[in-house]
Amino acid sequence: MRKPLIIAKHNFMPLTIPSDYYLVETTKQTRNGKTVTVLRYQNNPNIVMNNAHLTVILAETGQLLSYNDFSGIPDGNLVRSKTARQVAEKTFQRVDPNYAAGLAFMRIDHYERHFFDADDSLQMIPISWVKFAHQNGSYNWVSVGGNGTVVEYEIDSRWDYFAARRATEEWNYDDWVLARQGKGPQLSAPQALA
Repeated sequence: MRKPLIIAKHNFMPLTIPSDYYLVETTKQTRNGKTVTVLRYQNNPNIVMNNAHLTVILAETGQLLSYNDFSGIPDGNLVRSKTARQVAEKTFQRVDPNYAAGLAFMRIDHYERHFFDADDSLQMIPISWVKFAHQNGSYNWVSVGGNGTVVEYEIDSRWDYFAARRATEEWNYDDWVLARQGKGPQLSAPQALA
């Protein structure tokens, strides 16, 4: 069972969260030179990096910058590219219509995301990564999993062209956070430098 993602009375539908998940950690970090709030949700209080979880990043204004649902593998197969694009466009429009007005579709790639389940088994989440450019110069995407489920939503991601890697901090990915803390290896390009 899942419920709508509601934070400070703001409903971010169509984004959802497992019904048994609750907030286990709130931190203040810097993203693109601005203070953001990073929220981590799980169904247990013990944080184990790369476990099943859901991460949300909010701007100080309350604007949703990032949503990553690594709580499980959505049922069903990936939808056709045309449908994935429609899901992405609808998600941008419903979550942040003013921001969505500045988006232009770029392309769709296919990747996998991962997490470790309670038995410490690696679980892979196949996604269609639907990427958009914004008139502010950023990259933005919605990752669509099985049956059209939204797995990721991210806006205002900046690119370091000289280094050929992401410039925006990746507080939404545990491997990057571990590298930032000096507890894991530096991720290779195109990931951001930790």
